[in-house]
Amino acid sequence: TDDLLGMDCVSSFDVTLCVDGNVCTEESCEEGACVTTMVTCDDNDACTEDYCHVTTGCVFDAVTCNDGDACTDDACDPATGCTTTPVTCDDADACTDDSCDPAAGCTTTPVTCDDGDACTSDSCDPATGCVFAAIACDDADACTADSCDSATGCVFDTITCNDHDACTADSCDAARGCVFDAVTCN
Repeated sequence: TDDLLGMDCVSSFDVTLCVDGNVCTEESCEEGACVTTMVTCDDNDACTEDYCHVTTGCVFDAVTCNDGDACTDDACDPATGCTTTPVTCDDADACTDDSCDPAAGCTTTPVTCDDGDACTSDSCDPATGCVFAAIACDDADACTADSCDSATGCVFDTITCNDHDACTADSCDAARGCVFDAVTCN
């Protein structure tokens, strides 16, 4: 407490003699002297900055809760003050890797679905992720043996039509496969 400019309120006990015009103080007359007490501006809310302005009185400005990290949601709890919770960066797409950059926020990068096998068709399903479907190596030619090599892909080896019978002419028909026609001995 401070004495107000040596003011005297003894003779009348009139507190109005002690008024200093500052709304941030409370004036009283105690034991014949003017006494001022600072007004306490505390709303018990950790989300406000509390102070007293000399002409308007108590001011409760909202606290800005921003940690500068795009990977957190910033909020304020009246009991504890600023709070942060991690941002969820899940786009529900199994074909993307989701992450968060503190400067830019959520980021997604495509998943690479490559199993290194030339015998599979690699793709991605947004619901389940990478899909590796076997390639069908079928050239629709009955004169080839169709297979797949993991390094090179489909292989179409020519079938040798030989029944080891000198009395047949061995050949291959693309639709039917090996043909063994009887040789005419004339």
